[in-house]
Amino acid sequence: MAGRSTFELDVRGRLGVREQLALLSLPPQLRRRLLNQVTKRVRTMSRKRVREQRNLDGSAFAPRQGDGKGKKKMEAGLAKLMVVTRVSADEAELGWKNALTRWVAAQQHNGVSERRTAAQMRRWNKTPPGLAATEKQAKRLRRLGLRVRQVGKTSLTRPSVAWIQEHVNYAKAGLLIRILDDQRSESSGAQSWEITLPKRQFIGAETERDTDLLISQVLQQILTSSR
Repeated sequence: MAGRSTFELDVRGRLGVREQLALLSLPPQLRRRLLNQVTKRVRTMSRKRVREQRNLDGSAFAPRQGDGKGKKKMEAGLAKLMVVTRVSADEAELGWKNALTRWVAAQQHNGVSERRTAAQMRRWNKTPPGLAATEKQAKRLRRLGLRVRQVGKTSLTRPSVAWIQEHVNYAKAGLLIRILDDQRSESSGAQSWEITLPKRQFIGAETERDTDLLISQVLQQILTSSR
């Protein structure tokens, strides 16, 4: 599981001899039900882990960096979209239907480190002339202590987010942020830098033993209800 961003379950060979024989005696429909229920229980466990912001090994998620800090829980969107993507009489998979979402989940699960250059960022960040400052830029400027002289006021004041978006364009906002940022001496002039996304592994059962116990519990429930 350490290198995968999905939870894949193959029930064959996981149980003791007696339980394995009981499993094989079930019709395919009931075996599919078992795998579906086990996988959904793993989904519940995984979502609980996201609510607690913890990895499979019990450690806390690596914190957000810089301006990404906020109240919204990390990986909450991925946890919400997690579904049983495949189920048969012998196998099931918990993951994401959308290919882009699966890719994002893999980046989060495995972590990634990529080198970016100033030239790349300039190409990717091209914006139309006159584009207004974004809400994120406006909030960042306020945090950095931007003061302006507004009509009808005698002293410099901290403008509202709405005022900044109305009077400051995207490019100028970016320039002001670089000027006001206390850390500009560390970042200015750099022609390339490493972007690191830490691992945040939440999908799955904590151990193989936990998975086997889940299978045994659901199997007993199905055997009891089918009598």
